[in-house]
Amino acid sequence: MRKLLDIVVTLGVLACAVVFWMTGGSGFLQMRSGAETAGESFAEAEGKYIAYEAAFPVASCVEEYYSGDPDRVRSSGYVIYDQERQSFLYVVVSDRDSARLENLMWNLQLAGELRADKDMSPFTVQGTLEPMGESEVERVLPALEESKVLGLYWDYYGEEAYREAYFSDEYGKVIETVCKGLEQDGVQTEWYCIKDGVINGLETGDILISVLAAALSLLIFVIRVIMLFTGGRKNTAGESSVSGGRIGEFYAAQREWVEEWCEYSLKRGRMFGYLSVAVSVAIFAGIGIYLKMPVERLVAFYLALGLLLGEAVGILFWLGQKGQSKPDKILKKIAKNIDRALPSREAREEFAEDILKAGKEWTFREKRKDSMQQGVVGSRYWVSMGWNGLVTIVDSQRLDRIETATISGQIRSGKVRIRYVSYVVRFFEKSAAPKKNCDKVISFQSKDAEGLFMVLVRKRVGDRIEIRAES
Repeated sequence: MRKLLDIVVTLGVLACAVVFWMTGGSGFLQMRSGAETAGESFAEAEGKYIAYEAAFPVASCVEEYYSGDPDRVRSSGYVIYDQERQSFLYVVVSDRDSARLENLMWNLQLAGELRADKDMSPFTVQGTLEPMGESEVERVLPALEESKVLGLYWDYYGEEAYREAYFSDEYGKVIETVCKGLEQDGVQTEWYCIKDGVINGLETGDILISVLAAALSLLIFVIRVIMLFTGGRKNTAGESSVSGGRIGEFYAAQREWVEEWCEYSLKRGRMFGYLSVAVSVAIFAGIGIYLKMPVERLVAFYLALGLLLGEAVGILFWLGQKGQSKPDKILKKIAKNIDRALPSREAREEFAEDILKAGKEWTFREKRKDSMQQGVVGSRYWVSMGWNGLVTIVDSQRLDRIETATISGQIRSGKVRIRYVSYVVRFFEKSAAPKKNCDKVISFQSKDAEGLFMVLVRKRVGDRIEIRAES
C-alpha cells in the first residue's frame, strides 16, 4: 500500500512540474533570451516579446482598479504615437511606473522653450505585442478624443502667435503630424497593445513563481524516483560498529525499537509534507478565487505559489525528521551517555548482562506522536532510553527511596498559554545526610506509562525500598 502511495505521489509531483512548466516555461525562455525590437511594422512583431521606447504619450485612461477598491488604480493605459511607423500603440503600465509617462505627457503640453529643460527621454516598456479586439479599441478611442495634448495643439494650430512657441521644435512637429493625420485619414483601424512586464498574458513575477514551482517539483520527482529504487535497501553498515561483549549485544538489541521509531518518524514527516502542500495550495487557491482572479493568473501565481511554499515547508520538515531518524546516530548517542553514566568497562558489561537477562516481560515503552522512550527494569539496573539518545540508569542497590509525582503548569507561547502535565519518578540514593533533591528522575507523559513502570519496579523491590507519592 505504501509503495503504491509513493508511486501515485511521485507521478502527481511530475504532473505538477509539467503543468507549471507549460504555464510559465515559454515566457521564461523568452525572458532569458531577452526582448526583441519591433521591426518595421507592428504586424511583423505580433506575438513576440519586444522592448519598445514610448516617446510620445498623447492620451491615458485607467486600465484596472485594485479588486474591491475602486479608488486605487492598479494599472493605466497610454496611447503612444509611434513616429517611425506613423501609428498609435496602446501601452499598459502599473501604477508605480505611470509617473514617467505622465511627466512626458505633461511636458508635451509645454512651450518649446520650457520643454527644452525637461527630461524627454522615452520610457521603455517590455512585453508581448498583441492585437487589440474591437471592444478594447472602442474603450481607448474616447481617451484619444479627449486628449489634452492633442486638444491644446488643435486650439493653437491656427494661431500664428502660438505656432512658433509650440510647433517649432521636434516634439511640436511630431504632434503637428499627428493632428494632420487624424484630420486627413481619421483614426487607424488596427491597434496593438503592450502590457509592460507581461509575456503571453502572464506577468513576469507570475512566470518566475510558476517556473520555480515546476523546478522544485521536478527536483522532488527525481529524488522520489531515486528513493523508490533505493529506499528498500537497508543500511546495515552501522550494525558492525557497536563494541563487542555483552554491551555490544545490548546495543544490537536496542536497534529494533530504534529503527521502529525512525520509520515512524519518517512516515510522520512524509504525511506532514503531504498535508503542508494540500493546505497551502487550498489556502492560496481560495485567495485567488475570492479575489476573482483570471484562470491564467490563478494557476500561474496562486496555485504555483501555494505549491511552492507547501513543498518548501514539507521538505524542511522532512529533512528535519530525516536528520533525527538515523538509527546509528541514535545508538551512538545512547552509547555515549551510557559511557558517561558507567565509565568503567566492567560496570558497562555488568549493566548489559543484567538488562539482557531481564527479558521482554520487564520492558516498558511510551510512544507519543513526537517522542518515544524504551526501558528495562532489570534485577539490579533500571534503564530508560529516549528517541533522542538520552539515557537514565538507576542502580537499585544504591536506592534509599522512590517518589512519584505529577507536575503540571502553564507555559506562554506568544499570546497563548499552553498547559502541560507530566508524571515523574524520582530516585533518591542512600546518603548520610537527608536529601531534598533526587539523584535520578524518569519522566512520562501519560499516567498509564508511569503506572506500568511502577508495577515492574514494585515487582523487583517489593518492600525492600520505600515507595511513596509526593503529597
